[in-house]
Amino acid sequence: MRATAPVSGCRAVEGRRSEWGAAVVEVLVVVLTLLVPLVYAMLVMADVQRALLATSSAAREAGRVYVTGSGRLDAERRAGLASREVLATYGIRPGDPRAGMRLRAGCPPGVASGCVGGFGPGAEVRVVVTYRVPVVRLPFLGAVAAPNLMIGATHHTRVDRYRGLGG
Repeated sequence: MRATAPVSGCRAVEGRRSEWGAAVVEVLVVVLTLLVPLVYAMLVMADVQRALLATSSAAREAGRVYVTGSGRLDAERRAGLASREVLATYGIRPGDPRAGMRLRAGCPPGVASGCVGGFGPGAEVRVVVTYRVPVVRLPFLGAVAAPNLMIGATHHTRVDRYRGLGG
């Protein structure tokens, strides 16, 4: 029988096998360090985009509904309802304390006498809808008391000057 000499590459392969576990740990550390914050930032930005779309649509619809109302109180009630419904479409619950709507209507100077108390032909309406997007969220707990990003939209519209004619 012939004696065989050990292959010189065996030691190198054994050394690589002993470091295999360290490589797995390094990859996990890098993935957790880079990937988790990236995914978290993407989720926050998705919430910001959703809030941008929701506030813009809610302000537009509230203004549109206000100018088609039959009276000031009816118009304000309908505008608030329209705003809440649009926000609910985007997943923002009615009565959410982070959401708000301000409506201001007035008669600009020089408008015909049909505009009284901020309602009527020629009245100008300004609707501002805001939503605070929570930046910090904890798993299974949701948003916590922390900094928020204020997102808002403003819509200006005017009641048609000829609205009372032919109605």
